[in-house]
Parts: sequence; structure tokens; C-alpha cells
Amino acid sequence: MATAILKLRALLLFREGINPFSKKMMSFNSLVTLFNSVFHFGFIADVLSVIGTVFAGFGWWQAKINSKQMTKEKERMSSPIEVILEDKNSKRKIALPVLLRRYELTRSELLGCIGMIPRKDSSKFFVLKYLSSSSFFKELNRIQAADQEEKLIIYCTPEEIAQFDV
Repeated sequence: MATAILKLRALLLFREGINPFSKKMMSFNSLVTLFNSVFHFGFIADVLSVIGTVFAGFGWWQAKINSKQMTKEKERMSSPIEVILEDKNSKRKIALPVLLRRYELTRSELLGCIGMIPRKDSSKFFVLKYLSSSSFFKELNRIQAADQEEKLIIYCTPEEIAQFDV
């Protein structure tokens, strides 16, 4: 719009032989040069508008792709993870009474859920040595990064599993 106004103003002043920017009389060659430069500015603005439209379309397309990826990641992080305390020797298993979502599967959340399991003695604390091992942390990280359904198995000794009243 501004380009069209500039062209119209320049044309009106060109007819009178006046430089639209300095209000002085101009030669014919100067008038032609000024008209061509105003025309080229309009052409450049048109080209830049087309380029801007192309970039805006590309940005919209990238936003749609990112939205789909975020939806897929949200579904993955909401998948339930079953946690099982297992004695390797006797194959006795205790499943936690609640399924944790993948994004909730942290060491602190897991310790809180295990603490909800009733114990035979009235102590406030339970002891599971596996929860302090590096293999537990590796398994926890593997499950958090996995794409498919997983089960977290916490290996216990017979004495450790016997402390729970289940």
C-alpha cells in the first residue's frame, strides 16, 4: 500500500518535472531514473513478501510436525509401568498396589510407593540393597527411555522380601 502511494506521488510530481523528495525542478533523465528506482523498490517489496510467505509456510509445517511429535511423546510418557519386588531364589513376587506412569518413575516416587506396602514389624523404614546399586539406576534409566511397555523388577533377598506383610 505504501509503495503504491509512493508511486502515485512520484508520478504526479514527475508530470510537473519536480523531484518529489527535494521539490526542485529535475531533468527528464533524472525523472526517469527516479521513477525506475521507485518501481524497483516496489518490485523488491513484492519479492520479499513472497519470500516471507514461503518462510511462514515452512514455519507452520514445522510447527505441525513438532505438535505431532509432542503428542506421541506425551503418550509414551503416560504409559504405565508395573513395579515388582522379586526374590530370585524362591520366585516370590510382590507387585506394587499402584502402577506408575513413565514420567512418575523416579527413585523418590518409587521409594514412596514401596513404603506404602504394609510391613510385618512396626518400623518406619524398609531395607532393599538393590535400590542403592548401579544396576538399579541403569535399569531405571533404560525403562524411562524405552518406547514399549516395561516392568521394573526389583531383586530382593529372602530376608528383604520377608519384611513385607503381603
